[in-house]
Amino acid sequence: MGSGRMTTNVHKNINELLLPANLAEILDKYRDILTNYEVVPGEKHLYPSYRRTKKNLSVLFPLKEHPVHGKTGLYVMEKYDENGYVLRYHYLWKIIIPKMGVQGYHISAWGNEPHNDPKTPSELIVESEPHHHHHVPGDWHRRQANWTVWTLAEAFEFVAYYIRSEQEYKP
Repeated sequence: MGSGRMTTNVHKNINELLLPANLAEILDKYRDILTNYEVVPGEKHLYPSYRRTKKNLSVLFPLKEHPVHGKTGLYVMEKYDENGYVLRYHYLWKIIIPKMGVQGYHISAWGNEPHNDPKTPSELIVESEPHHHHHVPGDWHRRQANWTVWTLAEAFEFVAYYIRSEQEYKP
């Protein structure tokens, strides 16, 4: 985690049932860090880039420009089970303008895709598996245990700290 970031949630059970994002509550609480990069040259509107069905949520939230990281966004993907609980999540804080390759745009990301294949290198298996944090900007392959960001509200809490304080995220 970056220095100075306050953690308010700590998960303990890797099998915890996770509720889907409450977008109305999140948009209200984090309105001050959201912006609308209306047009990216050669692209359609970025915000709202939104798709929600009973099975999934996919949205890109453009964020207020950061003095170090620039024009960033929080990309969200949630997949739901038949009971409406989050089966898989992926939250990615990334540089959205200018467009870059995956290694270039990545700032921080969290997910719960399992990495328990027997061929997975031991350094990529973490204590909180399947929950993990891609914590090194520009290095998508580095992972660490993740006990704090398992929901969209928690991802927003993490990112909002850096947007509001204008501090650079450094693991």
